Order: sequence, then C-alpha cells, then structure tokens
Amino acid sequence: MIKNFLRITLRSMMKNKMFIVINVFGMGIAIACCIVAYFNWEYDARFNAHHVNAPKIYRVSSVREFEKKSTLYGHAPLPLGAVIRQNIPDVDKTMRMWWSFSDFKVEDNIFRAGLAYADPELFDMFSFEFINGSPAALKDKSKVVLSDEMAIKLFGTTDAVGKMLTQVNGADTKEVEVGGVFRKQPANSSFRENAYMHFDNVYDDDKNMKENDWKNRDMLFVEIADPARVATVQKQLQTYTENNNKVREDFVIKEFVLDPFVGMANRDRSNDTWSRLWPSSPPAAVVSPVIMAVLILLIACFNMTNTAIAISSRRLKEIGIRKVMGSLRSQLIVQFLGETMFICFIALVLGLFMGEVLLDSWNALWEDIKLTSHYFDNPSFLLFLIGILFFTGLVAGSYPAFYISHFEPVSILKGKLKFGGTNYFTRVLLALQYSISLIAIIFAIAFYQNSNYQRDFDLGFNPNSVIIAYVSNQSEFETYRNAIQQNKDIRAVAGSQHSLFSSGYNDPIKYESQQKDVDILNVGDGYIAAMDLHITEGRDFIKDSENDKKEAVIVSERLVRDFGWDKAIGKEIVWMDTVKLYVVGVVKDVYTNGLWDEMEPMMMRYIGPDQYTHVVVNGPTDKLVDINKTMESSWKEVFPNRLYNGRFINEVTVEATTVNNNIVKIFAFLGVVAMLLSATGMFTLVSLNIIKKMKEIGIRKVLGASVSNITRIINTEFVVILVVASVLGSAASYFGVDALMGSIWKYYLPMTSVTVAVSVFLLFFVSAVVIGYKVLGAAKMNPVNTLRVE
Repeated sequence: MIKNFLRITLRSMMKNKMFIVINVFGMGIAIACCIVAYFNWEYDARFNAHHVNAPKIYRVSSVREFEKKSTLYGHAPLPLGAVIRQNIPDVDKTMRMWWSFSDFKVEDNIFRAGLAYADPELFDMFSFEFINGSPAALKDKSKVVLSDEMAIKLFGTTDAVGKMLTQVNGADTKEVEVGGVFRKQPANSSFRENAYMHFDNVYDDDKNMKENDWKNRDMLFVEIADPARVATVQKQLQTYTENNNKVREDFVIKEFVLDPFVGMANRDRSNDTWSRLWPSSPPAAVVSPVIMAVLILLIACFNMTNTAIAISSRRLKEIGIRKVMGSLRSQLIVQFLGETMFICFIALVLGLFMGEVLLDSWNALWEDIKLTSHYFDNPSFLLFLIGILFFTGLVAGSYPAFYISHFEPVSILKGKLKFGGTNYFTRVLLALQYSISLIAIIFAIAFYQNSNYQRDFDLGFNPNSVIIAYVSNQSEFETYRNAIQQNKDIRAVAGSQHSLFSSGYNDPIKYESQQKDVDILNVGDGYIAAMDLHITEGRDFIKDSENDKKEAVIVSERLVRDFGWDKAIGKEIVWMDTVKLYVVGVVKDVYTNGLWDEMEPMMMRYIGPDQYTHVVVNGPTDKLVDINKTMESSWKEVFPNRLYNGRFINEVTVEATTVNNNIVKIFAFLGVVAMLLSATGMFTLVSLNIIKKMKEIGIRKVLGASVSNITRIINTEFVVILVVASVLGSAASYFGVDALMGSIWKYYLPMTSVTVAVSVFLLFFVSAVVIGYKVLGAAKMNPVNTLRVE
C-alpha cells in the first residue's frame, strides 16, 4: 500500500511540476528563515552555557535607591573581594576583574591587547580550555595568559609559552612572559578578552587605585557550592554597605545582592545594568526574527494549501473511482497528507542548504554575532526539524485532505460536483498572506525612513567633525598637539579628561532640596568650541582661571529644566555633599547617550592641562579622514612604541545607522519573499476563479460585455481581499513598528502615513502585475471557444 501511495504521489507531482517547484522553493526559503531564527535564538539562550560551574557562580552587585527608584549596578567596591575572602567562609572562591587599555609589543610590531586583570580563581570558576601552558600562570604577576587568536597574532603560533612580550600602558612599559594559551571563548560568552594578567597589575596601571579604597569599583564574582547558603552570604554582605556609604555619600548603596551568573548576560542587556562584560543579544534581536520566520512559514503553508486545492480539483475522478473501489476516507486523508508531507520534506532538505547561505548573510550583518550551524550533534535541533516538517505538513495539507476526501463518489462521477474558485477559507488565507507581506514591507520602509531621520538628528553638536585621541599626561598632550597643529585643515585642538561619546562619570548633585543624577565631564580650554557646543546663556570658561577650576560649571538645558530654573546663571549646586559650584553658562541640550537611551542632564567642570587625557580635534567633515591619517602619522613619530588610538566619535551614530540599515535589509528580504509567495497564492486562486466562471464570462461577452467589465467581475473580490489585508497589515504594523523601534532606541521616527501609502501601493502594484496577464487573457478569450468547451 505504501508503494502504491508513493507511486500516486510521484505521478501527481510530475503532472503539476510548476506548482510543485514554486511551493518547494517557497517553503524552502521559509524553512531556511526558521533555521536562522532557531540558531539566533539558541545563540542567545545558550549564552555562557558552556561554563560548567555557572549555577554556583554569582556576581556581587550593588543596589542603589535614588529618587524612589532602585537601580542594579553590576560592580562592587574594590576592597569587598578581600573582605569576603577573609570573613565569609561559605564563599568557596572569589574573583575580581578589571580591564586595561594596554597594547602589546613584539619586536617592532604593536597590537591592541584586549587585556583584563583577574584573580587566579578566574580559570577555576569559569570554563577555559588550555592549549598550552597552565592556568596556574595567572598566579604570577609577571606572566600573561593569551588566547590562541592573540598568540597567533603576536607570534604566529599557539606554541608561545615562555616567549616574552612588552606591555605598553601609555608611557609605561613592562616585559612579561607568556605563561599559557587558551582557546578563545565562543562568541556567546561574557568573556571575550584576548589576554589576562594577575589582578594586582591594576595598581601599576592606575597609581590612583588603592586596594583599601572603598571609592573604587571592580567586577566581583563569588562561587558558592551550597545553594542553601546563598541567602546567608547575601545577608552577611549587608554589613559592609556602611563601609561604602561612609566614603561615598553621593553614591549610597541600599544593599549588596548576589546576582546569579546564569541568565546574567540576558538581564544586563534588558535592564541596561552597568557592566563591562559582554551582554547577550537585545530581546528585539531575538524575538523579531522568530516572529517573522513563523509568519513567512505560515505564508508558505497557506500558499501550499491553496495549491493543493487547485491540484486536487483535477483529481476528482481519481478520488471518485478510488472511493467506488473501496478506499476509506481515512486512506484518502493519509494519501493527501502524505503527499503534502513529502513535498515539505523536499523543501526541508532544500531549506537546510539555503539556511547555510542565510546564516552567512546574517553573520555579515552583525559584527559581534557569529552563528554557526550544527545539524547532527544537537538533538534539540533535530527535534526542531522534525517539528517543522510535521507542522508544515499538517498546516498546509489538513484542509485539502479533510475537505476533498468527504466528497461523495456519485456526485463526482455524475459530474454534478462543481469544484474550483474561491471560498471563505481560501479568501481568509489570502488576506492573511497579504497582511503579513504588507507588515514586512512597512517595517522595511519605516526603518529606512528612521535611518534618515536619525542620521540628521540634532544631537546638540556635530559628531561628524571630531576625532579624539588618548594620552597619559600634560607633557604628552602638548607634544602631540604641537605635532598635529601643523595640519591647516584642523580647525581646533582642545584637551580634556572626559568627552562626549568617550568617557565621563555620573554623580548626584543638589540644588536646595532637589537632587539629580547628572553626567559630568571634566574639560579644558577650548573644549566647547572644539566640540561645536552652543552656549545659549552665560559664558565659556575663562582660560587659566583658578576660580573657574574651583567652582564654575556649565550645564545643559536639560538640567535647567529639571531644576525648574528661569535664570540659570549664578545658581548654586552642591556636589559630593560639600563642594559648592556655581553655574556660569548653559549649553544647548546634548544627547550624551546618542539616541539609544534617555537624554541625561549634563554638567561640565573646568580643569587644567595637568589633568588632560584626551586630545580633541575638530575639522571639516569632508576632510576628517585625511586629518585622521595625518594624526596617525604624527602619532607614530611622537609615540613610536604605542598603537595609535584616535577614533571618530560618530561611531555611536554610525552604529545606529548600521542597525537601521541591517533591519531594512532583513525586512526587505522578508517582504520580497512574503510578497512573492502571496502573489503566487493569488495567481492560483485567480486561475481557479477564472476556470469556475468560464461559462459566465463567455455568456457575458456574447451579450456585449467589454474587457473592462469582465476584468472588474474577475477582480472585484480580490480587490476586496487586498483592501482587507491593507487594513489588517497597517493596523498590526502601527503597533509593531513602534514596539520594535522603542525597544532599540529612545528617539526614533514613528510610522507615518506616507510609509503606509507607499507600502499599500506596492502591494496593489505587484498584485496587478502578477495577475494582470491572466485576467486580461480571460477577458479577451473568444466566447465561442469557451461555450463550445462547456
């Protein structure tokens, strides 16, 4: 019986090759999209899953309550690690971590280090695979442990244990020995550093950091083997909040919490928790591909359903004869479902190959996400494929199988059964198909418009005209400034300790009874001019003014509004509970976080050259690339042993543009696929409708109906379907676009009426092109031939 079913299936497929190829190709693309969505979801779901001890590990985080809002900070006071190690026996292991901006030098070659400082327990708590050397090398302050990637970059081989390299940290250099080489962590890991050294090296990097200073912060992890003791340990930690609060009255900690390492990367991304570790993908980047892949799969299933009905209409006599010969309805259902399942299986195989292509394309879009396929070593993926096969087979084949198999053989063989055209079910399917297609198109156009909107968004200054380089002290600043000022294209050079889109700190300040958190920048002479900031009230800092260094501040308009000032000049602000500062100027609002997060109030303080660590360079936008090349050339002359660290500060806006453009590409691809599948479904239904109305069309033509009248008769119900789809798709997009954009950015361009109008026009235009030839052919058909056939 199975052999007979298979023979019938193959015979039916050969008779309908065009429909089968279209459906296999469409379903293959849909399955490929699902495969990419699965691996993207798995990448996020298995973030840090390779760490064997993950369930025992916790990050010690600080909870601060400010303005009736509790915020979790993923850091802890620096001395707390040593305190836990000495006083809390329930903690089995403790590990501190901090990051360095050092470079590595081997012979005359300099490389970015990607270096972090950590306690030796790093390799005991977390899972690292060592290729050469030993994890114990991290116990030696004079040794460095490298990733295989970094070892090959430095020495051309992973057999690097015992080799020497130079650590370059600003003007300081230090010879260190390679003590081990580990396999670099996977992309979905919180630890992506290329090198580690003993934590105590942090005090050589930053002379201002003191081991017992509770003002300093680091990342702190603990391992607790007995889960029953976690609550006890957290309770014991509260004893030490006072140590912090005595020296940081501006940053009072409500409590310390043990934040589980499992799921930490996901929570950090969702809650914007302060953390130097790599977070997982944003929720929108995980959920959106899954939703769209499912929608595309449904379109392909609906399309196959309509096609199956069209094909089955040609097999009515076969169904009638089989029923007369004794076939049961259940056997016919199995036959039709089996045929659909077989087609879906072919599409699944094709989808696996297409999935590889789409995976490469996906990885090309996102620099930090590298998805890898693994088909046969992952039981969950095999179950996923089996689930996809049965889902598509049942969704696409159930209605035709159950609907067609219930026909009575007498009606079929006597020719009384009229089968063809559309019905409520097929109309609903087509409306849903086009609704989904319209959603994808609207998303693509909306994100393209948003890209242009954000590109031209006024951030309060021009980020496209500034380059920042980093130096260690006043002497280096002056030497480098003198070297680059010879370039006539440079309009301004200024120094600072912090800068927009580079560095700064956030502290609370008080005005009378009000208290606000503000972003604080310490800047030098000419900084406001070099950054193209606009003073709207008051003045700039006075050069070399000791009074300005002690008590003058320039604030943003946002801070003025937050404190409710009518006139800001002269207002007294209290910082760190004792320092009195006075407003001397107000600058136009600056979006210190780009467009990603809420604009924060900002305050700038004046510093002297002895605190400069930033070289801020302003030049014409069209000549900035050439200026950067000149700066790099001058850097190599002035600092031959250090890697050039200059960067364009518009990286934040470039990232936003990249995200926008990538999303446009994704939805454009999905929109094209969805539209083609939907158009194929409409073509099928139009063909069936024409077949059903052949006699009516012929009679109308005999009675004098024009081509336009015949076209209207055929098209009317499909125009209604498109209108319904347009309403449904537009309504769903209105909420969907806002939800997706809002999950990515704080400031964006909502969907506009122009977006909907253009998308709906494309929907109708593509549909008209697809079915126009078929409809015009039917309208022009000779009625004599039509009626003779009838």
